[in-house]
Amino acid sequence: MSEVGIVLAQTVGECWLSCMEKVLLNGLAHYDEDIEIREILGLAVNISHPLYEDQKIFEIGNEVVIAKTFEKFSKDAEIQNRPFTYGSLIFDNGGIDQFEWVINRLNSKRETKSATFGLLTPGNHSPNLPCLTTIDIKIRHERLELQFFFRSQNIFGRQYANLLALAKLQHDIAKRCSVKVGHMKGYIASAHIYQFDLVDAQRIVSGDLFKIQDKYYELGPKSIRMNNI
Repeated sequence: MSEVGIVLAQTVGECWLSCMEKVLLNGLAHYDEDIEIREILGLAVNISHPLYEDQKIFEIGNEVVIAKTFEKFSKDAEIQNRPFTYGSLIFDNGGIDQFEWVINRLNSKRETKSATFGLLTPGNHSPNLPCLTTIDIKIRHERLELQFFFRSQNIFGRQYANLLALAKLQHDIAKRCSVKVGHMKGYIASAHIYQFDLVDAQRIVSGDLFKIQDKYYELGPKSIRMNNI
């Protein structure tokens, strides 16, 4: 963790805490609509043992956020007032099951470099686009390596749940390909913490561990607050 834009971690929970610390120490002020954020443009992470059950996160993270995120990544997920779910984009994207597609690609050519799928629809004018846009899978030395690209990630309020759900996806694909789980690596174009979460984030990285509250729909950007009325 010697560079500003790189986090090396063993577990998902360790990665989350380190990313929070990075943004708190090195982030610059910016805005999401009417709400100030602290932001790092370009944060790379490398998790050597990505498990989807993480004791540190279960001690601190919000159970509702975790449950909803796992639901959002699941097949046949239906969540009210959401224009999309990651489950629909992965398992039924324009009629294509990208989960099965990537498994077939890996099993037919184990050394492939092109088991990659996207979650963005070209030309989509919706104000609410997927934050997670690309997932890449590779098998190297009989281990399944997952890499991702987030255009934007709410580090304090959402990263921990996103990474757990991605770890579950990685384990599911590895099982179908009969290989072990390798590293999870990724790049976050806008790694940020909202102003209303800064105090709690600082408390946590300082060692004051407590169950966090999800304030995003109550205190988040104007469009989020209005849609939540």
